[in-house]
Amino acid sequence: MKRIAFFQDNLDVGGIQKSLVNLLRNFDYEHFQVDLYLSDRRSFWKVDFPPQLNIKYLKHIPRICSFIPFDTAKTMVSLDFGDCGEYDLAVDFNSYQFSCALGALTVPARRRVMWIHNNVSVKLENEWKYRVLWHNFKDKFKYYDGFVGVSQGVIEPFMASAGIFDPAKFTVIQNTIDTGEIYTKARETTDFAPDPNKMNFVAIGRLCHQKGYDIMLDVFARASRQRDDLHLYIIGDGDKRFFLEYQRDSLGLTDKVTFLGQQTNPFQYMDKMDAFVSTSRYEGQPLNVMEAKALGLPLYCTKNLEKYSEGLEGYEDIVSAIVSARRVPKTRDDLHEYNAEIIRRIKQLAEPKVEMAPRKKTVNIIALHLGVGGVEKAIISMANLFAQRYEVNLFSVYNMPGSPAFPVDSRVHVLYMLRDIPNREEWKATLRGLHPIRFVRESIRSVKILLGKKRAVKRIIQSVTDGVLITTRHEDNVQLSKYGAPAVLKIGQLHHDHRFEKKYVRGFQKQYDGIDVLALLTPQLVKEAAELMQGHNSHTRLVYIPNFLERYPADPLAAPREKTVLAAGRLTEVKRFDLLIRQFAHIHDRAPDWTLRILGDGEDEEKLHTLVRELDAEEYIILAGRKNGREVEQEMCAASFFAMSSRSEGFPFVLLEAQSCALPILAYDVRVGPGFIVHQGQDGYLVPEGDQALYEQRMLEMMADPALLRRMGEKAMEEAKQFSRENVAEKWYSVIENEE
Repeated sequence: MKRIAFFQDNLDVGGIQKSLVNLLRNFDYEHFQVDLYLSDRRSFWKVDFPPQLNIKYLKHIPRICSFIPFDTAKTMVSLDFGDCGEYDLAVDFNSYQFSCALGALTVPARRRVMWIHNNVSVKLENEWKYRVLWHNFKDKFKYYDGFVGVSQGVIEPFMASAGIFDPAKFTVIQNTIDTGEIYTKARETTDFAPDPNKMNFVAIGRLCHQKGYDIMLDVFARASRQRDDLHLYIIGDGDKRFFLEYQRDSLGLTDKVTFLGQQTNPFQYMDKMDAFVSTSRYEGQPLNVMEAKALGLPLYCTKNLEKYSEGLEGYEDIVSAIVSARRVPKTRDDLHEYNAEIIRRIKQLAEPKVEMAPRKKTVNIIALHLGVGGVEKAIISMANLFAQRYEVNLFSVYNMPGSPAFPVDSRVHVLYMLRDIPNREEWKATLRGLHPIRFVRESIRSVKILLGKKRAVKRIIQSVTDGVLITTRHEDNVQLSKYGAPAVLKIGQLHHDHRFEKKYVRGFQKQYDGIDVLALLTPQLVKEAAELMQGHNSHTRLVYIPNFLERYPADPLAAPREKTVLAAGRLTEVKRFDLLIRQFAHIHDRAPDWTLRILGDGEDEEKLHTLVRELDAEEYIILAGRKNGREVEQEMCAASFFAMSSRSEGFPFVLLEAQSCALPILAYDVRVGPGFIVHQGQDGYLVPEGDQALYEQRMLEMMADPALLRRMGEKAMEEAKQFSRENVAEKWYSVIENEE
């Protein structure tokens, strides 16, 4: 019989305590001996535990120990476990208390795990007391064999904050749900009865910022404009109640939203409702979702909650979902399989780890973000490639809206390091609006974000002690060189032209000497970097590894072509879409049946819209906005040729995509980039930088000759094949596996 010891502070009121009570009431005592060690006799939960459970009490440990670095505090006190024997598993169920950690780490046990219940990054950001505790108890993490998170949504921020990035150490085990108690309480009588002519939604939880009730009220206000039979009941209380009631009345929802307050038995109310709704900003694991599921309530939750509850399907557009909601027969779920799976996973924790096969090499990649962009697409493609052969951790400093913007292989472990994202636009808005207080606030926030970015990258680099670590930006390459561990294969990348700028020259010569390999996108960049490094850096090996295409359209030559010139990219100054717009407008009277379509979004979007209006070109110059990968491919297969107007490029990924869709290319021959991809007169034209007249002439020539476009398109499609996944993969594998 396996033996497990749980360590918990007390059984007072709280989510952690409730989840432990539910777990111990549903445990497998036939095959396990379970001992519960408590450091405090306080108890809110008046429950009859199974008689097989042994409850023991630790000696009192002063609270001050939690505010002393763990390694110091554990030398000051000790616990006597007498002749308890050796446990197969010791569980620190309350990761915030010194007594629980001391017990789990000193009791005789074969394996020791820590349970993570909350999003630590949120607590670190908002609770000064927790920041003090974290500073002291983070020393204990090295003593645990593994970590359990109640959801993937709590594991990721813990990994990022603790600097522990080995996925093998982490397991998701959700909280058990005592459906027997739920059904018993749901049967209790009450005078409450919702209007049967309404579609009645229920939400439950503390009225606080985390639970996002302000978002919920806004959602219901918008939904109520489309249908008049909605009613929302909110069970719970908290410090935001006054503000939420004011918001409700301000939105005209006084008769449509009812606050029921704190209820000792919420289930008798929930059972009378038609649906459950949640718009929480973040969670540990939303137990109320599972409780609603047990009662058979349809679930209307926002998409972000999926990572906090396994199997949950959230809505991207929850307003539309609520508008279309209909009353359906409720089918209760006793959650037997759900609870059984939790117990099964805990049993696995008590089993010794058996390595069935040699562990794969781990490749770690650091990216600034995984939003829309050619660099980001290249990084994700690289991670997907490595996942076929290696364990892959992809670290993204920022979690931009819509991330990841491109498909990520399920075997790639994605970790976001910071909750906040760059506030450039908010900062600019304070300047334009002349808001001095907001300007100061956003300036301070900007500095914090930048410092947080640097610290996050440093933390990742210092935490990786073996395998491969790839950085993808100059600033990160410098940190990799400085802080990378000796046993790690350290690979730096630059995804753009160095342009012989001082900071890059200084990097090549003085700051990259700790990097083992520097991967550059073209042979020209490799040659120039080698010349700059000569006599300064003899350690770093330079290699040429281009970006590659993950897919090719089936038969792009068969697609009918429209009289459309296509351009795509981030709408920023360096792409010079303003120049392209002016040039296209200038030749419009000579090619009046042609259209220019520009795909993408960015900070210059409004300025470019204004320019198109000023040129009276809205009928033939279309700013089509951001498109996903499939939509971009469809646009490329429908256009006649692709135009690029950038002043600077590294390796223009979009040109490869255009070639794969049989699109000829017209581009300025800037220092690097287009000249490496486009073959003059064969699959497109390169125009000397600054020669706008020749650029317009070439554009008109291409418009006037469909046969030329056909020949160039065939050649472009052929040239794109050299940048296939397979060809570039061999270059990467030879570097990672240290083959010359």
